[in-house]
Amino acid sequence: MKKYLIDVYIVDDHKMVCEGISDLINQSRQAHVSYTFNTLNACWQALEQRRPDVLLLDLSMPDGDGIAFCQRIVRDYPKVKVIALTIHDEYSMIQRMMDCGAHGYVLKSSSSEELIEAINSVWQGRQYVSPLVTDILREGQARSVVLSEVEKSILRLICDGLTNPQIAVQLRLSTETVNWYRKRLLAKFEVKNSIGLVKKVLEQKLV
Repeated sequence: MKKYLIDVYIVDDHKMVCEGISDLINQSRQAHVSYTFNTLNACWQALEQRRPDVLLLDLSMPDGDGIAFCQRIVRDYPKVKVIALTIHDEYSMIQRMMDCGAHGYVLKSSSSEELIEAINSVWQGRQYVSPLVTDILREGQARSVVLSEVEKSILRLICDGLTNPQIAVQLRLSTETVNWYRKRLLAKFEVKNSIGLVKKVLEQKLV
């Protein structure tokens, strides 16, 4: 009886990357790349007709956000196992990807053996995160700022450039309350002013 090969799609905007990864996977004799795509739109059209077992997804694509694309796949095609295969090793990117339902996260600097292990793991129903990515998540969670829903709302409006009175009107709070929350956010992020706050929030891609 012929051994079943895990069916894999690759989504990456670099053709040479797709070709190289395809060769590595096919040579493993454990999985087979049936299609590669250089845009999210092309992949989505293909998914409407046929779904793979595992989809390797780069997060930086020319026609959209890979994280939002992952969320769509998880919602509409829950049987497809999505692995982020990317150069992005920032805590916020990794956390957002895992929060939206990704089954795995592997850096492009990883070995071919690790990639094959990730494909096998998610296909068997387990989550796979590279050891280096696990370390990044652990460190990030240790220093991450925990925000309430009100703080998140105020933070977004601060980043939009609204003043305390404007935020108060929009959220139906008193100006004094908003001022208190703003000072609390400055303390949580360990910055001296709103400019520093916005800079830090944007760096961490929290909004």
